[in-house]
Amino acid sequence: MLRFGDRLFYKDWWNATDMSTYYRTWNIVVYEWLYTYVYRDMYPLCGKKCRTLAITMVFFLSAVVHEYILTVAFRFFYPVLFLQFFLAAGPVGLMSVLRSTKERFWNVLLWCCILFGTGMLMCFYSCEWYARQNCPPVYNGALDVFVPRSWTCQTGSAHVNDGRLYHG
Repeated sequence: MLRFGDRLFYKDWWNATDMSTYYRTWNIVVYEWLYTYVYRDMYPLCGKKCRTLAITMVFFLSAVVHEYILTVAFRFFYPVLFLQFFLAAGPVGLMSVLRSTKERFWNVLLWCCILFGTGMLMCFYSCEWYARQNCPPVYNGALDVFVPRSWTCQTGSAHVNDGRLYHG
């Protein structure tokens, strides 16, 4: 399809037993680029002490790019995915520390985290999409893209704004 006969795009991420293995195997092309151009370039700057900083920078850059793609696609900024990238860091670290030989348990837990996280994203972005369709803008202009309407939309009243009926 993409004429990369010799390119490995993913490995068996569905068998991962921890998030670090999942992140390394679900998209090999992106992982190798981030590892080569972000992690490996930052790591020598301050030695082994900066390993956590290098990992954080990889997650930050990845989160920014993912959020940019969603902002362009949805035409609004709602940083739920960005927050998930960083709020998930605690449980990911905890999974790495508590990991035992019960591989199947950790694989099931990983799948639960993926499914729960995806469900949360669908709920939050759907609520914001609905609010943007049915509630009046809070601000005029470009600032409206960045202010969530689902937080400011009032329920129980209806009014007409620019010829459209809003239930807000």
